[in-house]
Amino acid sequence: MANATRSKRPNVLIIMTDQHRADLMTCEGRDLVPTPNMDRIASRGVRFTNAYCPYPVCVASRAAMLTGLYAHSTGAINNSDRLDWRFRTMANHFAAQGYLTGLIGKMHFNDAHNHGFEYYLSIDDWLMYLGPKARHYANEVANHPLSPGFFETVIDDGAGLPDVADLWDGPSPWAGAVERFDFRSVVSGLDTEDHLDMFLARESAKFLRRYADQPFFLVTSFMKPHTPFYPPREWAEKYTINEMELPPVGDISGYPKHIQNRIHVFQDQGEACLRAARAGYLGNLAFVDTCVGLVYRELEALGLAEDTIVVYTSDHGEMDGDHGLFQKFCMFEPSVRVPLIVSRPGTLPEAAVAEALTELIGLYPTLAELAGCEPPGATTLVEVPGAPASIDASSFAPVVRDPALEGPPAVFSEHNLRGAIAEYMVRTKRYKYVHNQGATHELYDEQADPGERRNLIAEPAMKPVADELRARLSAWYEPASNPWGSQRAT
Repeated sequence: MANATRSKRPNVLIIMTDQHRADLMTCEGRDLVPTPNMDRIASRGVRFTNAYCPYPVCVASRAAMLTGLYAHSTGAINNSDRLDWRFRTMANHFAAQGYLTGLIGKMHFNDAHNHGFEYYLSIDDWLMYLGPKARHYANEVANHPLSPGFFETVIDDGAGLPDVADLWDGPSPWAGAVERFDFRSVVSGLDTEDHLDMFLARESAKFLRRYADQPFFLVTSFMKPHTPFYPPREWAEKYTINEMELPPVGDISGYPKHIQNRIHVFQDQGEACLRAARAGYLGNLAFVDTCVGLVYRELEALGLAEDTIVVYTSDHGEMDGDHGLFQKFCMFEPSVRVPLIVSRPGTLPEAAVAEALTELIGLYPTLAELAGCEPPGATTLVEVPGAPASIDASSFAPVVRDPALEGPPAVFSEHNLRGAIAEYMVRTKRYKYVHNQGATHELYDEQADPGERRNLIAEPAMKPVADELRARLSAWYEPASNPWGSQRAT
């Protein structure tokens, strides 16, 4: 049990998963994958139904969440980037407030910087724990059902192999030493207790027991439901490939050409690979819910639940076959909307739902406010030329305290800032506008067309709406000012 003499400031526990599609929680009303442990946290807190990631890519979204700065402010834009160590993170902030800061699991830093986390247990520690059984994980990384190139490279830093992106100056030592799968099963070769997420759950429980008597800021960051799509047998057998149904692709003619091209690339992989990817993803999600539960139940058993602000969230979503797309990398709802729950029983509302538009990037100032800490100040630890003087993010703590409140009139996301077609999203309660730099833009009526099947951008009657949202985009960030891309705004 926690010592009564500990700091009056609450602990903070952020439980993250990777690539969790927001509507795949039973508390969201969809029971395709039961999530009783995530539901447990939601029953003791506030669940946000309109929370959006700042960038539907791992590195960029996580860096933005940690710093309160959008990717266009830090330059951490794609999965090969590294966050400049000089940017101040929420871990730096809470450490300065007297908290023990810990990170257990994935954050996709791509390098050896800890970015303010004093206690850091990484994927590499798990690989050391596995020893010779690491071969099973290398096989799973190599056999990505949607990306056959991984079999040749056996390098996927997004899946933590390696955790430091340029650890191997040459080829992966696993290249040429992996087994080819036939995609008739997604059952992992690893026992349940040997999976990364179960390891992270055990280590997080150990951290909670060890440091229960002092204020802590802990991020437990699971890998699943992200690839590799090979859950332990018990969960894989709940979602078999042969029984897996694929959503209909539908009419894609109204989408921009670059989106149509991505759809064709996926569909050309064939049904067997697509069903394997979907089966593995759903099994992964069911399994990681179990791991989330192990951590949260430990917090409850220690008597810390009412003294800890608990957040459950993910860095971005997953298309899971909608529109014929998989993965993320686009501005459709399944890709950019994220699960978000904030809980502190006895202090914050319980079993509450907030419909306010919410940005995941606001987590930093929100947690500082809820914990009674100083608000975020300088954005860097030392001088960084061109760095913003203050964070981009705004606190949504008022909505946590009163879930009936309205949020901001619009939220934003961005993607592919270094690519030929940079994408910028403006989402209001009713409409979504996607500015595709140098390509066809998109406009969806989210009330009349929540599946985003009909692109309204070319309809004359919708021009005033598109113009108003384009103006909102310019007020937030003008695409023409993007220094990273090869195109300019049109």
